[in-house]
Amino acid sequence: MSRIDLHMHSSASDGSFAPEEVTRTVASNGVEVFSLTDHDTLDGLPAAGACAKQCGIRLISGVELSVTEEAMDVHLLAYGFDENDPQLAAAVKRYREGRRERARKILSRLKGLGIRISLEEIETIAHGGSLGRPHVAEALLRAGHVESFNEAFQRFLGHHAPAYVAKPRVTLEEATGIVRDAGGVTILAHPGTLNRDHLIPAWARRGLDGIEVWHSKHDAAAVERYRGFAQLHGLLMTGGSDYHGERTPGITIGSVAVPDEILKPLDDLLRSRRPAGSRT
Repeated sequence: MSRIDLHMHSSASDGSFAPEEVTRTVASNGVEVFSLTDHDTLDGLPAAGACAKQCGIRLISGVELSVTEEAMDVHLLAYGFDENDPQLAAAVKRYREGRRERARKILSRLKGLGIRISLEEIETIAHGGSLGRPHVAEALLRAGHVESFNEAFQRFLGHHAPAYVAKPRVTLEEATGIVRDAGGVTILAHPGTLNRDHLIPAWARRGLDGIEVWHSKHDAAAVERYRGFAQLHGLLMTGGSDYHGERTPGITIGSVAVPDEILKPLDDLLRSRRPAGSRT
């Protein structure tokens, strides 16, 4: 198991388990440095931080933000920011409200297909967390409209499927600027799933700080390719499992071999962007 895992989700967004439970799993799996990177919400960080302190492990503040590039969703991992930064908090609130409105529109499209699911049902499944398509997929599964999560996305929720609704548009410059002003860094998440490698140099010029080189969906060839991109363009390298609990069977915290040497460049850049003594 790796000592470092900088990509995982809790029930504050679309993970299966509460932030405290995720943190206890981090510790029990031998991971010493981790980041909780819930989608468009910071709500799980206080509980994860308190539990991490009890367990004697290090939490780096994190969040996974969605931006729009070439009419597609691109995910950015933000690390090391001040959790109490008002501009960041306001932006995350806007993104979360956008997710709720998107869920409404998805449910309206499903209604047009003869499938009635209430927003209240989705919110119950999300346990008050940030709403996402996986919560709708779970509702479809529970109601017997599909037999698996994959089928829910293929038939209804994936790109080009009849109930798909794009997220509200957020630019890469907006997201990276807000995170930088809050003392953090932004990393391109799981680039191997995007098929947009040719855009990485331009994204680096526009504010991207790094690439998630090690990921559960990256094979050895992908790791070498993105390591090369990072070295060529002077970008940070990070990695993590992208654990979601029961929603990602076969993926466990610490299961992706992230090398220890990624930490010093990350910490060095964070120190240059935040006041001495501030939280990471």
